[in-house]
Amino acid sequence: MLERAHLMLVREVERHGSLTAAADVLNLTQSALSHTVKKLESQLGTSVWTCEGRSMRLTQAGQYLLGLANRLLPQFEHAEARIRRQYADGTRRLAHRHGVSSGYQWLLKVVAPYLARWPDVDVDVKQRFQFGGIGALFGYDIDVLVTPDPLKKAGLRFVPMFDYEQGAGRR
Repeated sequence: MLERAHLMLVREVERHGSLTAAADVLNLTQSALSHTVKKLESQLGTSVWTCEGRSMRLTQAGQYLLGLANRLLPQFEHAEARIRRQYADGTRRLAHRHGVSSGYQWLLKVVAPYLARWPDVDVDVKQRFQFGGIGALFGYDIDVLVTPDPLKKAGLRFVPMFDYEQGAGRR
C-alpha cells in the first residue's frame, strides 16, 4: 500500500540527491530508508530509482510518484497547519458562510442559544462569499452553508430552516 511516508521519501531523495541526505532530513538511518525503498519497490513490482554510480535517477514509476508527492504532500501540510492553527488554543470553530443577506439578523438569533450551550465554539460567519458554497463544503473549508438554493447531491444533507411563500415573506 502506498503511504504518505513513501511520497515523502521520493520527494526528499529527489531534493537532496541521495538516500543518506534524505535519511538525515527524514530523521531516519540510511539503512532504514534503504529497507523502506526495497519494500516499496517490492510492493509496487517495479523500481523507483536506477543507480548510476553513486547517483540515483528516478524511473518512470518514480517520476509518477514524485509528481504525486508534489501534488499531495503540500495538501497534507496545509491541512495539518490549518488544523493546528484552528484548534491551537483549544477553541473549536464552526466555519459558516451565509448566502442570504436578508437573513443575517435571523442567523444571529439562531446562533445565540448554540453559543450559550457550547461557549468554547467560535462561529465564523461571513455574509457574502465569492466562492462556490457547495465546493467549500466538500473541500472542508466550511462546515455549514445557509442558502436559498438547495442542491441534492450525495454527501450533502439539506435541512429546511424556514419556508418562503411568494409575497408572504419568512415563516
